[in-house]
Amino acid sequence: MKQMTTRRGTLLKILSVLTAMMLFYLTLPSAFGVSSSRAALDPLVTKILKIGKADAILLQCGGSTMVIDAGEEEDGQEVVENLREMGVSKVDVLIITHYDKDHVGGADTVVDAFEIGRVLLPDYDGASAAYQDLLAALERKAIRPERLSEAVTFLLGSAEVLVEPPTAYWDSGSSKEVDNNCSLVTTVTHGSMRLVFAGDIEKARIEQWLETGTVRDCDFLKVPHHGEYNKALQALLEALDPEFAVICTSDKNPAEETVLQLLKDQGTEVLETRNGDVTVISSGKGLEIWQE
Repeated sequence: MKQMTTRRGTLLKILSVLTAMMLFYLTLPSAFGVSSSRAALDPLVTKILKIGKADAILLQCGGSTMVIDAGEEEDGQEVVENLREMGVSKVDVLIITHYDKDHVGGADTVVDAFEIGRVLLPDYDGASAAYQDLLAALERKAIRPERLSEAVTFLLGSAEVLVEPPTAYWDSGSSKEVDNNCSLVTTVTHGSMRLVFAGDIEKARIEQWLETGTVRDCDFLKVPHHGEYNKALQALLEALDPEFAVICTSDKNPAEETVLQLLKDQGTEVLETRNGDVTVISSGKGLEIWQE
């Protein structure tokens, strides 16, 4: 298991040590007679899977589970197995950022395997067969997805979730990367920690998002579009200024060196999923991160 240090040089702990620390801190209020029921937040656990150049991100907080994307079709069962290892019987929220096959491909397998609460989708029609498979799976379970034309907010345990669609959707004739630029962007706020999951947003969508004024600094970033460079990326990274970043890559398709250098220039610690699953745990006051 590989370990990282924070920007401030704190040695990151392995899972067993971290779990013990969390249990200790969660018992502090009762041990010292603190009356507040929310003296400590439930930890937010985020796992970004190693599934090649594809996204599958699992989040848990306070007994609630959210999935952001589900990789390609052949990755669906791996997503299901990871969720079951986490003790999941219900996926409270499933978010598909856009309809490229490396994001929506395994979603039908997840829908078939679990009870599903909300399903959030971008408000356009996909062209991929995987998109049609997802719609068929939702129909089999009589689940009506929410197609977002406006931002939505909700709670995941003690974490606050904001999901932002583009302010306007592109059609297939106006952008070569229509799916990527239609990506939903998810921001999770847990105590003082902010985690941003940026789908595959590219130049047009990044510029649009920056113009809205809702882009704020964050502690963690899932870098958009597998670490491929575009001319708006530097402005985005400067606005977000993440302490940690994860890029979903494969050995065949690693992150571009230009992007890695931009992140280095920001002082950001970076992990690529081609080297293993990444787990991030937020206490609400800080983050712990390691790679298997």
